[in-house]
Amino acid sequence: MQDKVTPGPQPSELEELKKKADEYLNNWKRAAADMANYKKDEIERAGLLIKYAKEDMFYNLLPIIDSMYLAAAAFGKDGFTPIEKQIQEFLKKEGIEEIKVVGEKFDPNTMEIVEEVVGEKDSGIVIEELQKGYIMNEKVLRPAKVKVNK
Repeated sequence: MQDKVTPGPQPSELEELKKKADEYLNNWKRAAADMANYKKDEIERAGLLIKYAKEDMFYNLLPIIDSMYLAAAAFGKDGFTPIEKQIQEFLKKEGIEEIKVVGEKFDPNTMEIVEEVVGEKDSGIVIEELQKGYIMNEKVLRPAKVKVNK
């Protein structure tokens, strides 16, 4: 008896199978790249969420800091100097900076005018800070409230 030999795929079938294999491979590569991009985007979103939650926490802390400065002004700085230094060091470590305003030209991006007065200085120069303003990570956390020369 003679064994029956089945012929292999024809050249046109091989080409079709190769095309399908290439298509499946490309689809897999695309899916793998999409997954890598998705992971990267999710990590970035989580970082932003943490950043904004942190900003919100510090924004809520600012009235407490304001009260400390008001108490220091009312009762003398002697007892508050160590606390003030600790708070300033803490804020600096967290990337929060006070907005420097007195003697500076009014900047609507970082300051809010509460009062305008006629004085000897040039127009638009801040002459008094009424409430401190803060910047966190190059974003205004709270604008400074200022008195400006008219």
